[in-house]
Formats: sequence, structure tokens, C-alpha cells
Amino acid sequence: NLTGQEREVLDFISNNPQRVLGMTVHEVAKASFSSSSTVIRLCQKAGVSGFTEFKYKLATELPTIIELDDDLKSNGFNGSEASREVLDRIETVHRNSLKYTKNIFNTELLNRVASLLKSADRIEIYGDGLNYPLAQLFCLNFQEVGVEAEAYDSLNLMHAKVYRNRKVRPLAFILTHTGNNEHMYGIAKKLKVEDYKIVVVCDSVKRSICRLCDETMVIKTTKNTLELSNIVYISSIQYLFDVLMSLKMLNNYSEVSETSDEVEKIKERQN
Repeated sequence: NLTGQEREVLDFISNNPQRVLGMTVHEVAKASFSSSSTVIRLCQKAGVSGFTEFKYKLATELPTIIELDDDLKSNGFNGSEASREVLDRIETVHRNSLKYTKNIFNTELLNRVASLLKSADRIEIYGDGLNYPLAQLFCLNFQEVGVEAEAYDSLNLMHAKVYRNRKVRPLAFILTHTGNNEHMYGIAKKLKVEDYKIVVVCDSVKRSICRLCDETMVIKTTKNTLELSNIVYISSIQYLFDVLMSLKMLNNYSEVSETSDEVEKIKERQN
């Protein structure tokens, strides 16, 4: 039931699924020798509202770990690079990681998470290994905009029950690189019992932990150290939480603005 042009678009997407995730609707149209309206029409025939939602669904269908490929010019090192090449390569990795993460953001999902942020009395971020210091950093950023936020690498069940009894509305973020961390799964399971709202940040919506959570946010990952896996992961997740912190700052804009002005006046007096 597809037109000739729609088939051309479909063939291009089928042959370049990872590349498409980093492209705009206009770029896909140009690369498939069609038009933006044709691309959008194909997406609607696939049962989604538009190209952004289509890319999000495409991302969830890709393999567990998304590799950086030649099309994105983000391959890892081969051992012969000069200093300037390293400088350029790292810039490219960060740029592509941010572009990928931005392009798979589903606007409806982001709005739902923003709503959870707005109604939350406090934020808790859970992670272990690399994710724990990242959780601490993200909490510091939330605190800067007037949000009660704490990072944890394990669950204090007593404290969770106290918040429940006090009718505090916490929002928990669970950070898990591959979505298969059993420790984080156990934490999510217990938080669900305590009526927490939970958002998991991982590589795919198909992980078991996703079924325990209210929302899943997918980020970019790669396979190993030579493919700069930690740099790609940190760049992607930092971008995500910078967006979330900014959304919360907008919720508290008047308070943050007044506090910032007050701090500046104190600094001026001290100088």
C-alpha cells in the first residue's frame, strides 16, 4: 500500500537505521530523493504521529548496544592518531552523541517526565559504579535550582517508608548503562512498592526493569573502551540531565532568579 517514493524512503531507512537516528526529516528526504511530506506520510502509515516518534520507536528496535559507525565518523582509536586527531575525534564523539540523544527524544515522553518533575517534592537518583558519581553531580545541579535531591548507590528502605508515611512525593531516577543491573532492578522493585514515581535511564525500553518504572528514557551507548564507551555514555546522560535540570529550573524560575540576584548583591558587597 506504499507509493514508489514511500518505498524509496523505506529502503533507505532499512539500509541505514543507525544513520537515520541522527538525521532530520529533511535530511532523510534529501538522502532518499523524496520529500519531507513523503517521509512523514510513511511514518503515519507505520502507525506513529510523525518522524520524531518514528525515530524513537526505531531506536528501541535496534540491538542492545548501538555501535558508532563509519557513517557518523565516530570510530574509536586505532593507536596511530596524532594529538590533533585525538582533539578532533573527541569533539566528533561528543557532537554525535548529543545529536543522537536529542534526535531520539520523544517530545511526549519528555513532557511526561517534565510533569513528574514538576509535581515531585524531592528527587532521588540511584546508580552504582560509574553511575553513582554521575548521580551525585546531577543532584548538585538540581540543588542549585532549589530542588531537594540526593544520590544513592543503595536503598534505605526505612527512609523510603518515612517519606511514604509523610505523604512526600519523591521521584526516583534509576541509572543503568545496559538496563541489566540486578542491584538497580531490586531497588526499582522496592521503590515501586513504596509508591515512588520512577524513571529508568538505560539503553533500551525492552529491559525487564522498564516494566517496573513509570517511564523509560533511552540514551546512547557503545560496546567497549576502544569505542570510547564511557565518553559516549557520559556525554549522552549529562545532556539528558542538563535538559531535566533546566526544565525544573523553569518551574522554579522566580525563586531561582531572586536567589541569584541576592547572591550577586552579597558578592558585590564583599568586593
